[in-house]
Amino acid sequence: MNEHQLFVRRVRTHMTKQWKTWRLILDWTVVLYGVIPFAIFLGYQYRLLWQGEIEWVSQVPMFVWALGIGIVLLRNPFFVWVERADVTLVAKRSLVRRLKHDSLLYHAITLGLKILYVMLAFMPVLWLDGWPVASIFAFGISLLFLTGIHTWIRYQLTVRRSHWMLRVTVTCVTFVCMYALLNDSPLWSAVLGSGLVAFAMYVGEGWLSRHPYLSQELERSEALRTAFDRALLSTSGAIEKPSRRKRPLYRPRPNRFGTARRTTAILLYIRTPRHRNLWLRLIPLAVTGMLLVPSWFKLLIPLYVGYVMWQERQAFKQEMERHPFFRAIQERTHS
Repeated sequence: MNEHQLFVRRVRTHMTKQWKTWRLILDWTVVLYGVIPFAIFLGYQYRLLWQGEIEWVSQVPMFVWALGIGIVLLRNPFFVWVERADVTLVAKRSLVRRLKHDSLLYHAITLGLKILYVMLAFMPVLWLDGWPVASIFAFGISLLFLTGIHTWIRYQLTVRRSHWMLRVTVTCVTFVCMYALLNDSPLWSAVLGSGLVAFAMYVGEGWLSRHPYLSQELERSEALRTAFDRALLSTSGAIEKPSRRKRPLYRPRPNRFGTARRTTAILLYIRTPRHRNLWLRLIPLAVTGMLLVPSWFKLLIPLYVGYVMWQERQAFKQEMERHPFFRAIQERTHS
């Protein structure tokens, strides 16, 4: 196995792990009741945006658009696909150099795809504002260049453990460049962009040839590769957080919801991560729909939520009736 095949194998393993994490959190009910209706709603709003029927979009200042695009694009974690075994066991400089080259190419491709997605979503705003096609294309190229340079600089500063004020300053300068691009100030953006390029060449000198900060790069890559799974699983409830309470949790009385069987069923339903996540996604979607959907179409939202609630109740009731624990409770309460 050569260096390129090793890199492809690690990327495939990482993506498979992330996919399994998503599959563990999102079951078919969340996709059916949350993702699909939200995608249909976004498609309908995107069609209205192209037709110019969403008037408030033209009233949003360009600074807000620059801030929103920057928040989406500048959250781009860059790390190298180098593991500790490559340094401690193999100790081959050509292997580390090749893995760094492939890591740089991989993140450049992912950044380009993210820029393309953002530009497709943002293109109606520029088109309705009077931008020609050539200007929109040039803005996309400039945005790709600017975001790539910013990602490279932030990675170098983070690996070198520079002061946090320096990293914040670089991000603020990138926001100013992005606003200059949207505000149709090419001279200002060119001056600031050239300064970013010079700074990136300075901080990134010798990154692929020498490896002075390899230990920091390994720590950063290990932390980022496990941060996604750990944050997603702990937030969803699949991994329970340790409790540091000095007194026991409050336990409700068995007849708080009428009967012990009903109380246990409700508590079990709420404590199940997939049921809890369904309502944590469905309720904000319903509130957003009530605010954005026009006229009498708002009546469809409570009908849809009521249908989901009734179907969930029927499915959970059938599931619990087959459970031996609830059968034992029913036999004990009936006797």
